[in-house]
Amino acid sequence: MADLDFNEAVNIAKKFKGFFRITDGADTFRYKELQTVTITTIADTEKHYSDDGVKNIESIGDSSVFSLTTKLTADLFDTATASATTQIRTIGFYQNAIINDRLIPLATFEGISETEAASNKFIHVEFTAFILNIQQSRVQSDGSYNVTITGEIKSLTESNRQST
Repeated sequence: MADLDFNEAVNIAKKFKGFFRITDGADTFRYKELQTVTITTIADTEKHYSDDGVKNIESIGDSSVFSLTTKLTADLFDTATASATTQIRTIGFYQNAIINDRLIPLATFEGISETEAASNKFIHVEFTAFILNIQQSRVQSDGSYNVTITGEIKSLTESNRQST
């Protein structure tokens, strides 16, 4: 059996050649000051043993999560206080939905990264997720504030390589 080479340098996704965006209704927000994105796939399982001691694991779902950190900018907030139904999907909109309206926002997230591969050089990940947490923070070593959006992935639409 021949070895197949994986994880070659030419296929590394370049941090500076990619983007991440949220689509919610008719609005699409592309984060220009993106710092980090983490997508964690978690299998929920139930373990059990047969009467002869053989271990088995059954899939009972998943608890996959995401985290997105970007620089905190003024355009991430609404210009006026209004009901959640009249505002575009900004950080203020999501905070209002979570705290005041007791709704768990659902949005589509999409990330595209470019590699130096000869063909199918774009890595495309798209998923729908519940937005569960919004954290604003300032780290001492950073010159500006960050905002982190985290939540639970409801469904995975795509996770593949593409030509465009």
